[in-house]
Amino acid sequence: MVDGIFETLEEWLRNLLVGAVQKCLENASTTMGDMVDVMNENITDTPQTWNSTLFNTLETISQTAIVPIAVALMAIILCYDLITATIDKNNMKDTDISIFFRFGIKAWIATYFINNVFTIVGAIFELGADIADKALTSLFGENQKFNDILASQEFEEMLSECELIDLAGTWVLSFCAYIITLIVMLIILIVTAGRMIEILVYFCGAPIPFATFANKEWNNVGFSFIKNMFALALQAFFIVIIVAIYIILFNANVLEPTDLAGLTGSLLEWICYSVICCFMLLKTGSIAKSICNAH
Repeated sequence: MVDGIFETLEEWLRNLLVGAVQKCLENASTTMGDMVDVMNENITDTPQTWNSTLFNTLETISQTAIVPIAVALMAIILCYDLITATIDKNNMKDTDISIFFRFGIKAWIATYFINNVFTIVGAIFELGADIADKALTSLFGENQKFNDILASQEFEEMLSECELIDLAGTWVLSFCAYIITLIVMLIILIVTAGRMIEILVYFCGAPIPFATFANKEWNNVGFSFIKNMFALALQAFFIVIIVAIYIILFNANVLEPTDLAGLTGSLLEWICYSVICCFMLLKTGSIAKSICNAH
């Protein structure tokens, strides 16, 4: 009778652990699929379409508070440029009329940049969103369905034949895989949403660096700003690439475990890939800035 009770208890624990392992892995696999949706919501949109209300509000604030400062800075830079060009020519003893012609061209260019600053910056991020969208479509068009493998009769039978202590260890690993996958998705959300907020902040201040393009001594401010804009635009592409590498490694090395040892090794690889993915996602900004030589 006692043996029967222990056998019943063992069977109950076995079924409980098998179900827990399957549930943890199913949730983790579903979370991996949700990563693509999170990226799609945050990196394939331009600032205008990501949150139009927020964008319009910040654009209004920028036009009200920042553009007047940029115009004043542009006027100071142009006046300084004109005075310098005039007095540097042999102490005004040999004045070149073409100086004023060049000044007119510089003033027109500076005014054009100020008037079209939001259009130019918006075009940069439209390019970045288009690149990210094409990368998402190419890399995540078709994915293997891990949930189908987990729900298969063969997988359940493999788990049911294991010892209780091995099942308990597998459950711990599967739970860790689920938690670390949630952390990966959370970091994707933080990085992608943080990138969009950073873009909106750059949008607000864009008129000031754009006011420096007309002067040779100051235009490095504007060019540095443009480099940072391109780095932010390209960051979306690198986020897609890193997540794609993560999922491809998962599909190549984690899917279809044949026995408990294979499943244990797959879960350990899954956890390691997840940690690496988290680390690399946090570096996407610096990678993009390094490629664009932005500081």
